Amino acid sequence: MSRGTPMSKELKVMEPKQYNDEIDLYELIEILVRHKWSIIITTVVCTMLSLGGALYVRSKTPNYLIKNILIQQDTYGLKGVNRIDVDSVLLQDKNIKKILEIEPIKKEYLEKTPENLRSLMSERKFLQDLITISKDDKNSNDISIRTVIVTDEASGRETINRYLDILREQDNLSDVIAEEKNIKNTSLEKTKIELEKIQNEILDIFKKDSDLRALKPEEKVNYITYKYPELNLKRSEQEKYYNTYVNELVRLDSLNDKLDVIKETTDIYFVKGQSKAKLILAIGIVMGVFLGIMVAFLKEFIDGYKRRYKK
Repeated sequence: MSRGTPMSKELKVMEPKQYNDEIDLYELIEILVRHKWSIIITTVVCTMLSLGGALYVRSKTPNYLIKNILIQQDTYGLKGVNRIDVDSVLLQDKNIKKILEIEPIKKEYLEKTPENLRSLMSERKFLQDLITISKDDKNSNDISIRTVIVTDEASGRETINRYLDILREQDNLSDVIAEEKNIKNTSLEKTKIELEKIQNEILDIFKKDSDLRALKPEEKVNYITYKYPELNLKRSEQEKYYNTYVNELVRLDSLNDKLDVIKETTDIYFVKGQSKAKLILAIGIVMGVFLGIMVAFLKEFIDGYKRRYKK
């Protein structure tokens, strides 16, 4: 028991010290209330600054015009049909010039690009930042053309329409069909002439060969086939060519319904750009409250130090 008494006294001495080290929640609240105006003013100042930043970011956030198209292209077994490539439009110098013919777009480029940096490369970079092409993950032929509205919607619409015109210039299916039809028609006419020659030869045989006169019509055909095999073979070949060319021309005519390779699936529509204005404002308010609390504790520390210094 005598050994336990000093330990008990030691605990009693340490107990007040332990309570002195603990944070008093009520005291903290009292400090915050006492310096509430510092917190409010700091929060208001930070909120106003963040509001200004949010408005600036919002003013610089671009808005867009978008048009969706569907490219349904097939060569239909024809040679020389161009493959429409939406990604290569801005890689061709002539297309850069065509789009920059739009006056507001050209003006924006000239304003943003110093004179010593103006070149075909900078023009291409400017348009690549202006126009974005995206493809659907499930169907790569489903394409969206998006352009930033640099001045007004009219120039944005003209930019998209100019891009579509360039894509349609790549589409030469109708020209290939027309050229192919011309070739088939020419071949068909030549085949007709050859068949007429063969028919005339057969008529001459009918006039000269006396053995044919006594035969029935169906026997005459067999007789000519047997006696003049080369002539019959020549006629069969020309008839085969004739039927082939006729069928090809019918098939080419049926492709006229499929000439609309680029189909506009939507009109041009407006999309508002997503800015971080709300996030900036929210962060500003939170930071204002946090800094206000820090200022309150700093002022309390300074006031306490002054009080101790005066003593």
